Amino acid sequence: MIDITLLGTSSAFPTKERNHPSIYVNLDGTRILLDCGEGTQRQIRKAGLSPAIDKIFLTHWHGDHSLGVGGIIQSSNMLGGQKQLEIFGPKGTTASVNKIVETYKFYSKLKIISKSIDAKRPLLVDKIGKWSVYALNVKHGTSCLGYRLKEDDSLNIKKDLLSKLGLRSGPYLSLLKKGKNVMYQGKLLKAKDMTYLKKGKILTYLTDLSYEPKLSRFAIGSDVLIIEATFLSSEEKKARKVYHLTVMDALKVGKYSGAKKVVLVHQSQRYEGTNSVEEEVKVLKEKMNLKFEVMVGKDLEKIPI
Repeated sequence: MIDITLLGTSSAFPTKERNHPSIYVNLDGTRILLDCGEGTQRQIRKAGLSPAIDKIFLTHWHGDHSLGVGGIIQSSNMLGGQKQLEIFGPKGTTASVNKIVETYKFYSKLKIISKSIDAKRPLLVDKIGKWSVYALNVKHGTSCLGYRLKEDDSLNIKKDLLSKLGLRSGPYLSLLKKGKNVMYQGKLLKAKDMTYLKKGKILTYLTDLSYEPKLSRFAIGSDVLIIEATFLSSEEKKARKVYHLTVMDALKVGKYSGAKKVVLVHQSQRYEGTNSVEEEVKVLKEKMNLKFEVMVGKDLEKIPI
């Protein structure tokens, strides 16, 4: 089970409608944050989500993506029942977390584990139950990562065969799901005949980066691709100068990765109160012949996957 809630969809400046970047993901009961901007805790409360965060995955340490980390540490300490908090991020993350802990007067009930990541190619950085978390270095003004959450593939029983062969439920089904052949009432049931492969879900998160072909390869087959679209395509020169994507860049990554759904986030404050991003998406979907769903993400919105 995976639940995704957008907590903040603005870029450098929070606005009346959009908070600093953060995404809340519940992976089978493990609560993680992808980025943790200022105001993240309040957004968690407004969304009616549990404030007990288990892991934080930071793309980078620019303030709009990390100013909420200290607050999460303090609240996690005060909750009492939580044993540890893991914080992942790019090179320098361990030093940055240590500085936060040294600067503020936190309670000391919580074990904080920080992990600095250097991923020149897709790197498995964590395993959460049946979910694998991969990171990749991306090009920004400072060390920065993209993240890909991949659910394990699984073997499922062909239910039509169960009824066709008159088979009843029993412990042999779990063996078939593990790919093992079994004997049932004198008959050999082959796993390859009785099961089919169900591909695991994929969530990819890419923000604060320059356009590169490797982004599409990293996001390949995503059920949901959450990606920055900081600027309109008419401001491409500005976007390149500050290492950000345009709406067209983001949609290209979605198209070449084969994503099923693309959620655009991290819009510049200059578009607040306008429909300019939505209007450009409508034009580009037709122009680029895009078949996937495109959403312009809004704060506190839940993303189906």
